[in-house]
Amino acid sequence: MNRCAILSLFSSCVLLTAASVWAVETGTRVRIDIEAPQNGATISGPSQVTLQGQARAFRDYRPAMFDLMLILDTSGSTRAPAGVETVGGFARDPTILEAEVEAAERLLERLDARSTLVGVVTFAGEYNRLTGQGIPHRATAVLEQPLTANYQEVRAALFRILRRGPSGGTDMAAGVRLAVRELAGLQEAISLPRPESRKVAFLLTDGLPTLPFGHVNSMEPGDVNVAVRAAAVAAKATITIHTFALGSEALSAPYACTQIARMTGGRFTPLKRPGEIIDVLPKTSFADLDMVLVTNTTTGQPASDLSVNPDGRFHAIVPLVSGANRIAVTVLATDGTKESASVQVHYAREESLQLEVQQEGKDLELELEQLEEENRRLEEALKQKRKEEARTKALELEIGLDR
Repeated sequence: MNRCAILSLFSSCVLLTAASVWAVETGTRVRIDIEAPQNGATISGPSQVTLQGQARAFRDYRPAMFDLMLILDTSGSTRAPAGVETVGGFARDPTILEAEVEAAERLLERLDARSTLVGVVTFAGEYNRLTGQGIPHRATAVLEQPLTANYQEVRAALFRILRRGPSGGTDMAAGVRLAVRELAGLQEAISLPRPESRKVAFLLTDGLPTLPFGHVNSMEPGDVNVAVRAAAVAAKATITIHTFALGSEALSAPYACTQIARMTGGRFTPLKRPGEIIDVLPKTSFADLDMVLVTNTTTGQPASDLSVNPDGRFHAIVPLVSGANRIAVTVLATDGTKESASVQVHYAREESLQLEVQQEGKDLELELEQLEEENRRLEEALKQKRKEEARTKALELEIGLDR
């Protein structure tokens, strides 16, 4: 496993408490919470400890919670192969839409419902088969799932998307507008976004805007302009949109995706092979973290296993030595700010050895009991065999006398 996990972050100077650090400068803060182990804890057993916590960076003084909207392209072109051998339960190269859904499901596995609400929006767009033009007054974006902490509901929505399948053109602006409505809690919104949460969206597309103005198979300036204007509204609502361009068509004219990300403070991620999104999306940070490093500073040894989730939650296995061990978590922000928090634990090696000896003694006792039981079974089997032999001999003798 990697000893440090690269993600994405913001910045500053340091305020320190036992297991938390707040870095403050010009209103921006970095916070590191070490949830386990507790500072001063005594550890016994194997010479390692599991460290868990969360690192976050933000510009205000409100709790770091997240409202995340997934904006998925379900246009007809997403039925094309994603360019990967096998994914999830698929025994074949999945479609781009299947890859998008698989990536979203893997992302959910790395999120914490206590801090992150998730919703799903899809965009495509019906069009006239004869003219190739969009059909006016038809919904081109759908709220598949309002923001929720129930990830099973999100998974159910993703399943419905797969079952419905790809269709239509690419009205990117409609997808962005609908996500903004839900994340900002505007009029007619069904979601209930939290006022104190940070608003984030992941936009996945394999194409370029072809609706509402242009021909379904070509991009018109008007289609791009409305998408960029929708991003401007998102920026005013402090919604960050990270965009993912999947495949050659999306990369041939990525202006809309790059501008949406740039205007909202997000990141543009180009992927030549659409199937790469399956690995990339679950590792994409929206907690503004660039690096998380966990080290036992007493020995200088880094964590043997470290994973960092998109919301900044981290999990690490840290080797210990007998006695006091100070474990430090170092976070690097996207602007280069570096902050740390630490806890000290005591590893009771002698107590651990005693426990190991006691366990070994119990294991030996169990083995002896098992051997004694096996001996008893063998003795019983031997007695039974001797009885059978005696009975056979008696029967043979009786038969001989009769003759």
